[in-house]
Amino acid sequence: MLTQEELAAIRAPIESARTLPKRAFVDPEFYRFEEEHLIRPSWLAVAFSAELDKGACQPYTVLGFPVLLARDRDGIGRAFHNVCPYDGCEVALSPLSDIDEIVTAYHGWRYALDGRLLQAPYWDGTPDAASVDVADLNADLVPIDYAEWLGTVFVRLAPAGDSFERYMQPVTDYCADLDLDRLAPGHDEHGQPRIDRLTIRANWKTVYENYSPNVYHESSVHAQYRRSPHTPRVKDGHKTYREVIGDNGFIGLDYDNSVGGSFYPDSPFRLIQDRSGKPSQRNAIINVYPNWALTVLNQYARITINQPVAVDRCEQSIVTYFDGDQATDPDPEMVVHRNRAANGGVVAREEDNAIAESIQRARQSPAFDSHPYSTFWDRPHYALTNLLADRIEAAQANQS
Repeated sequence: MLTQEELAAIRAPIESARTLPKRAFVDPEFYRFEEEHLIRPSWLAVAFSAELDKGACQPYTVLGFPVLLARDRDGIGRAFHNVCPYDGCEVALSPLSDIDEIVTAYHGWRYALDGRLLQAPYWDGTPDAASVDVADLNADLVPIDYAEWLGTVFVRLAPAGDSFERYMQPVTDYCADLDLDRLAPGHDEHGQPRIDRLTIRANWKTVYENYSPNVYHESSVHAQYRRSPHTPRVKDGHKTYREVIGDNGFIGLDYDNSVGGSFYPDSPFRLIQDRSGKPSQRNAIINVYPNWALTVLNQYARITINQPVAVDRCEQSIVTYFDGDQATDPDPEMVVHRNRAANGGVVAREEDNAIAESIQRARQSPAFDSHPYSTFWDRPHYALTNLLADRIEAAQANQS
């Protein structure tokens, strides 16, 4: 996937290093390699917890695999391969709610929401298959590694490497002083959690590179940032933010609340608190490899899932979170303010996504292959590229 010359250029000191070559962003074979060796073995954000009620299941397609998320009446969530071991058909073809069991579409087999086969009707020619011990059929649903944190459902399609706790530790340590447990998804005018969904015609790595690693673009791309006296984020030749570069692709920036307050309109929401009960003084924009992003602002937070679909396509889901009952307050004025906050996030993402799509088109040109870094702005991007190169090289070595 990468030649020794390309790896050497990537790992050179930032002053002379180069980014990944363009085929890493436009070649379908490169993307398929990444799917199998870089993304499936990683913890991957796939849904928001608010999408999965108690006594419900929801089918998804994740990296081409049929996946079934289920939550039982006790609130325990699980993930399974959405395939019946007997007939090879999907267990659930569409979302199901207010259920205690799943009845398969093809042969009517009954499954509990914990994946156990309960009954195989007519397997022995009788309605209840009384003579059949379902344990002998060895046909329980095949589980997938599952975890939830901060309102997000994560799965791991190819078990390997770190536990979820170890994988998320850089983030949980970073957020330890923030009282994020107070936050809940903002509800819309229909009393439902608002989830905004966008399609991006660009490679997943381009989306990642643009968001928190790239600060340089803000004043050019985002109207709301241009209005702030703190954009670009420099003063007297020095950054007015702190770069965050941690383990496991934990990359982004944070900055003081007084700066963050200048980027967004005033609203009636309570300030995000730290664990001591005082208003937090820290805003943050961070990514976690491969597809989860957290934005912590003055009065609300935002989580974004960027689901890779193809070499040149991602599906993006966004939820904005507010403090306590302000997330669900049905007062029409509060709904307007929640929608305004959510809309601001969508507009910013649409601006980012338009640039990502432009880059995807431009990478078709013979005039471009890779590019250098700004030593002032691009150290997070440089760290991300080296992380990707390390994982690509390790996967190549395992294939040898």
